[in-house]
Amino acid sequence: MKTTTRKQQFNVGFIAGLGAGIIATGFMLLLYQLVGGISLPEVFGSFLTALMPAAMFDYLHQLIGGDAKHYLFYIILVGQCLVFALFGGLYNLYLAVAQPVASLKEPSTGDRSQAETAVQPAGRRLQYQQGLVLAFVLWLLVGVVLLPLTGAGVFGIELAIGFGNTIVSLAAVGVVYGLLFVLAQNWLVTRSRKEKVAHDAGETGGLTRRALIERGLIIAGVGLLGIGAWRFITGGVSNATAPVSKLLQHYKKKIVPPPVPNYGDIHPAPFLSSEVTSNDQYYVVSKNLFSDPTVGAGSWHLTVDGDVDHPYTLSYDQLLALPMQKQYESMMCVSNEVGGQYMSNALWEGVRLKDLLDRAGVKPGAIKIVFYAADDYSDSIHLDKALEPTTLLAVHMNGMILPQGHGFPVRMLVPGIYGMKHCKWLTRIQVVTQDYQGYWQMRGWSDPAPIRMTARIDTPLIGANVSVNKTTYIGGVAFSGNKGISEVDISLDGGESWQIATLKRPLSNLTWVLWEYPWHPTSPGSKTLIARAIDMEGNVQDPQVEPPAPDGSSGYHTITVSVV
Repeated sequence: MKTTTRKQQFNVGFIAGLGAGIIATGFMLLLYQLVGGISLPEVFGSFLTALMPAAMFDYLHQLIGGDAKHYLFYIILVGQCLVFALFGGLYNLYLAVAQPVASLKEPSTGDRSQAETAVQPAGRRLQYQQGLVLAFVLWLLVGVVLLPLTGAGVFGIELAIGFGNTIVSLAAVGVVYGLLFVLAQNWLVTRSRKEKVAHDAGETGGLTRRALIERGLIIAGVGLLGIGAWRFITGGVSNATAPVSKLLQHYKKKIVPPPVPNYGDIHPAPFLSSEVTSNDQYYVVSKNLFSDPTVGAGSWHLTVDGDVDHPYTLSYDQLLALPMQKQYESMMCVSNEVGGQYMSNALWEGVRLKDLLDRAGVKPGAIKIVFYAADDYSDSIHLDKALEPTTLLAVHMNGMILPQGHGFPVRMLVPGIYGMKHCKWLTRIQVVTQDYQGYWQMRGWSDPAPIRMTARIDTPLIGANVSVNKTTYIGGVAFSGNKGISEVDISLDGGESWQIATLKRPLSNLTWVLWEYPWHPTSPGSKTLIARAIDMEGNVQDPQVEPPAPDGSSGYHTITVSVV
């Protein structure tokens, strides 16, 4: 009978803890959004991705899609609520063992059975100070044990939000949880005592709740598997790479001298990318699972320090007062698939990193520049790259103040390497003498990260119907980082022969190039179209198919259309 009583005590505490945990978790996310408090799902999400090899991370990203990090966030969020529930159940169980209900004076055998039956469905009512004790225990456990295990340090001392903010926000969430736990616990006890058939109703209710939780988790799991399977099937149908064995037979790695660009006019075609991507259409990728940081210009400052002679700090207004440089530059994410959409182009304006480093005075022996962001992201580039005149701290994008999603108030621009090095929400620049490895490099991704040349077919769309004996414009974009594009070739016969496309003269040698080829099919049937690019140095795009992890994807973008 005592075993049954303790089980019911645990069940009541679990249910009360779950309800309180859900509200406390919502409160935590609200603090994270409004005042920059700690978000444990973000911290643990970052920790879990650190344990995941780059190849596995990339596989899951390709399988589930760009929303993979959101699914991870939801899973962690559910897990956090269940942990809150578990703590509630264990706390109730501890109270049941340490402080037996009603402390009865050795009743007779018959009376003892009656007394236990009387108290077991009702559990115990708690005092609010007991909820505060639970909150204090959780606060210590998270701050002193769990956060250090994730690399965030004791009470998040290693996090960008700081030690004090973490202590206060964790305490606030803990108090909300503890008080709501007591409230929910007492409500459940009162409700249970009012039921006429308390024992049977308590056990049946417990089973029903557990069944609902189990079924909910099963449904969520099946849903995720279904999404993954759908992505896998549709990905297999629209293969984005060409038959490699045939392409390698005639592959020439470099052409000397490089081709002379075939510049000309581009005819407007449906679905062809705009030469300049609007701010709202520019691709957005970040490590954050829930939301990106919101940084205020008034409180923001940039620190330049490390192995320098004169460390200093700039406010936003002081940074804006420095000499500015404008440049058109395209950017591509390292996780972009062949033919993928994580590639865009914009007009940027900002301060040269070289000017800031010259002011600080870089000491001899420095080899890398490290960037730190408001969301605890970090990365590094080599000093010679940092001193290039096109490496900027961008404050404007397409003539507007840098949007929040693109790193307001300041982000890095590092032409020629993948977007993960273009640190957003920049707060600190550190000169170092060691080979610093950043957020994604610690997870197995490339550190040099040079952009691998690619050509993408935008139009016609995959599986489109094309009219026979009529001109259809095949068009798209080609990009090679900071090496420019000298030629784009189109194959209409699976790689047997190649036709030279017309290029639109690029806005700079840091941007993508729009290209186009007029196609006049003369026979109906299924046709395979392949695109490849050659840069200004004569390097030919690599046909060998490789996934994004760890160095960026390679292969030729291939689509199939029907001529009717």
